[in-house]
Amino acid sequence: MDWWANYVGLPFEDGGRGPYSFDCWGLVREIYADRLGVALPSYGEISARDLARIARTMGGAKDDGWQAINVPRALDVVLMRSGRGGSCVVHVGVMVDGRRVLHVEAAAATAVVPLTHISVAGRVMGFRRLAE
Repeated sequence: MDWWANYVGLPFEDGGRGPYSFDCWGLVREIYADRLGVALPSYGEISARDLARIARTMGGAKDDGWQAINVPRALDVVLMRSGRGGSCVVHVGVMVDGRRVLHVEAAAATAVVPLTHISVAGRVMGFRRLAE
């Protein structure tokens, strides 16, 4: 079974840190802990809406331990803007391979979709890899 299959279908919860419900950052955090043994900050006291600020920080140019990359691979983080457009990063997901992303939003449970899927196409603002 693919590693990401255990996460598919889990519901969204504002501030969700798992293991049975998540917000977008909670999902990234859980995957990094499970798959890479990396403990990312929880930001558990911050609502999912305020996590947009954290996503914007990852999208910025400052050195925060995340490398901007052009060609994604499994476990890289995807930075996304709102579905309504805009230039700010407000959502994150995790690549399951070089062309599909696992993510969760208030409107839907966790799902794996291709980067060309209507739910993410046009929203991707970049990819980040945790510096080694």
